[in-house]
Amino acid sequence: MKVVRAVPTERLSEQLSVQRLSAALDLHQMRANVFTLAEGSMSRHMHREQEEVYLVLDGTAMFDVDGRQLKVGEREALAVPAGAWHRVANAGAGPLTFFVAAAPPVAGDAELEG
Repeated sequence: MKVVRAVPTERLSEQLSVQRLSAALDLHQMRANVFTLAEGSMSRHMHREQEEVYLVLDGTAMFDVDGRQLKVGEREALAVPAGAWHRVANAGAGPLTFFVAAAPPVAGDAELEG
């Protein structure tokens, strides 16, 4: 058992950084990450088998889940069912930091729009 600092440092794009908690904590039954989104939005995507829980840590997020818009603030959580197309956008003035947990930890489960 170990404790790690959950600070997104791996840059995925100009706007998006991640801390891969699953790897850092040696998790095998779920996927867990912390993201920071400076501005803009993530790509619209869908997970065929994974359910996800998003927890906003800092900032305000606007979620589009199968065409439904949901505003999520600090310390609020949202569940996204498997098969739902979704996108996360930064709806605040500063960076958006959020935690995502997903299960089962299926590799290659995401399908990107486009």
